[in-house]
Amino acid sequence: MTALLEHALATPVVGLYLDPGTGSLLFSLIAGVVTTVFYSAKGLYYKLTGAAKGKPGTAEQSVLDTWSVIIYSEGARYYGTFKPLLAQLARARIKTLYLTSDINDPGLTAQAGLTSCFIGDGHKAWALLARIRADVCISTTPGLDVMQFKRSKRVKHYMHLVHAPTDKAFNRPYSFDYFDSVVINGPHQERTLRFLEQLRGSRAKQLIMGGCLYYDDLVSQLHNRSPERTTPGQTVLLAPTWGRNGLLSRHGSKLLHALAQQDVRLIIRPHPQSLVSEPKLIEGLQALFPDSARLEWDFSPIPFEAMASSDVMISDISGVIFDYAFLFEKPVITVGIEPVREGTEASDLPYDPWELTVLNDIGLRLTEQDLDQLTDYLPDLARDERFKHTIRALRAEYVVNFGHAASPIMEAIKALIEDRETEIRPFAAFERQAE
Repeated sequence: MTALLEHALATPVVGLYLDPGTGSLLFSLIAGVVTTVFYSAKGLYYKLTGAAKGKPGTAEQSVLDTWSVIIYSEGARYYGTFKPLLAQLARARIKTLYLTSDINDPGLTAQAGLTSCFIGDGHKAWALLARIRADVCISTTPGLDVMQFKRSKRVKHYMHLVHAPTDKAFNRPYSFDYFDSVVINGPHQERTLRFLEQLRGSRAKQLIMGGCLYYDDLVSQLHNRSPERTTPGQTVLLAPTWGRNGLLSRHGSKLLHALAQQDVRLIIRPHPQSLVSEPKLIEGLQALFPDSARLEWDFSPIPFEAMASSDVMISDISGVIFDYAFLFEKPVITVGIEPVREGTEASDLPYDPWELTVLNDIGLRLTEQDLDQLTDYLPDLARDERFKHTIRALRAEYVVNFGHAASPIMEAIKALIEDRETEIRPFAAFERQAE
């Protein structure tokens, strides 16, 4: 097979031109087909010869087995979402396989009683996922049957977990269209998904009003954390998104200079992707504004401690602002950089995505022209009790089962395995207790 591919690539073709985009797509398609054929042949060899029996835990062997539940994770950053669900599956002794494309994913070793495998990434991972056998396959990965993530004929049901409380309008088109069910966090996500179904005439999916899973673990951490005495306005957390629309990209040195002049402790937490996509920017800003008694750069894998120890967050349109507001009930200053809608689901919506409409409920929304006055708002913002009340009301309406999402989602999974219908309704007990 390799020789045939090399011969085909070496054969000259006269008078043929491919633009870079088409050429890249064609190469990706060819590589995907070749990889799929290779791993299918390898799996057949294992099945016929029993060669895989001597390699327990290998991905090639595991995908030949049939599972009640298979969970696919793109990497360690999604483990917080799957962790509460994995614990429930282990306790229920449901035959579960956890597949990940990250060799450092904690899910590979965290749950006793569950089988887990590292399957690599890219075409190798997609080829293996196309051969899995399960009653239910669960993933946070969008785009099923749109690009490389293909449906296996041996999986009865594909479930997508929406892992953040945002509207999901800024995902790529058709991110959710071909899943059988989607676990959503609130009515705003239901509105968008149903509108897109009607617009495209696509089959109605089962929408499971389950909640945001990673809040389960974070709420538990928050309740078990020793309270700290802090002075309102004392610590400011700067947590922007990455890329050309991020605050550090557009206003880095100017913004940091203004904040460093204030009588505050400043924690700067760049988006993790900044370290990958814009390392020179971060290195340059670190050189200009090094760590000191009042300034700290935070690159820890989880932002929990940085959020817990701060009084106010400054950010742009990033999902972390809702984690900060909903978990800690603290205000956020957002600088109103308008997200690009072209090439996303938002371009098909006749209304503004939810996250753009509620920014004044969780704090202050400023324009870029207001950036020079940003520091004027800091002294009084954390003392404003108004935001604590509006944040609680927003959370109660748009994040169902806050801190308790795993159990209702687990009931929906059991119903799918047992092939029966169930209806998941919001669990309001936590909000009543909080009040």
